[in-house]
Amino acid sequence: MSIRDLVSGERVEAFFALRKVERRESQGSERLTMEFGDPSGRIDAVMWEGFETIADQLTVGTVVKVRGVVGIYRDRPQIRVERIRPAAGDEVRAEDFVPRSSVDPETLATELDRRIAQLHDPHLSQLMNNLLGSGAVREAYLRAPAGKLWHHNTIGGLAEHSLNLARICEFACQIYPELDLELLVCGALLHDVGKIEQYEVSAMIDYSDEGRLVGHINSGDFRVATAIRAIEGFPERTERALRHLIVSHQGELEKGTPIVPQTPEAFVLYCADELDSKMGALRHIAEKTGGRDWSDFVNLIGRHIYFGRRSSDPATE
Repeated sequence: MSIRDLVSGERVEAFFALRKVERRESQGSERLTMEFGDPSGRIDAVMWEGFETIADQLTVGTVVKVRGVVGIYRDRPQIRVERIRPAAGDEVRAEDFVPRSSVDPETLATELDRRIAQLHDPHLSQLMNNLLGSGAVREAYLRAPAGKLWHHNTIGGLAEHSLNLARICEFACQIYPELDLELLVCGALLHDVGKIEQYEVSAMIDYSDEGRLVGHINSGDFRVATAIRAIEGFPERTERALRHLIVSHQGELEKGTPIVPQTPEAFVLYCADELDSKMGALRHIAEKTGGRDWSDFVNLIGRHIYFGRRSSDPATE
């Protein structure tokens, strides 16, 4: 059973990722409130009876088996849970409850290798091969998400998003030949490398301790700076220019970036990141409407999104 396909009145017996769980009390009665997830979406849940003996066994980020009925609460679907238990280890795989990039993993790896192989600058080439050419960092990079909920929040999302930026930057360099193509491509591929540490993937995507306490920009800059120090003769000017791309790519201080863009390449990377992250988010929102009509109000961008009328709408006849 996919969460996206659940309808009111339907009986449910299925496995879900447990994203939230909390005991609450009001007007003298206690209940267990939860949020379930799967690759298709999320749904709220409540359990009114029989949870006392099981509540302490429920851990966020694990998989649970649920029995209940779908209803509507405050205009949103909700599962009224009758029974719930942790899934046994041989019943399901936790990672199957996390969405995956629509781009094949081998395609992502091949695209990454191709762009690294095209680098002519010997220092940038060595840096990229040392970081992403092979080894544990490469494997983590190809599996990591680029977001928790907003954009490219999938296994493989980091590589998909970064390669999209590289393609956008390559196109920008055709229009503006004064830009440093190889620097921009490396900046695109490395701008979010700190998200390897920022997120943990279990049956859901969540922030790690380092993600909350340090942040992906700081983690990424530290990783790149450390790798540069291991390369003899790496030009200081190139190091500064590349690290500036990483620390300024979110564009505005209000968005958490420590430095605003101050080079032509940094402006292009910031704009490319804004474009791809927003389009990734709009695709995610479109999935909830089937790609037609108006979305619900999207708090993060403060507006509804219009995807066009359905063909059956009289207004389109």
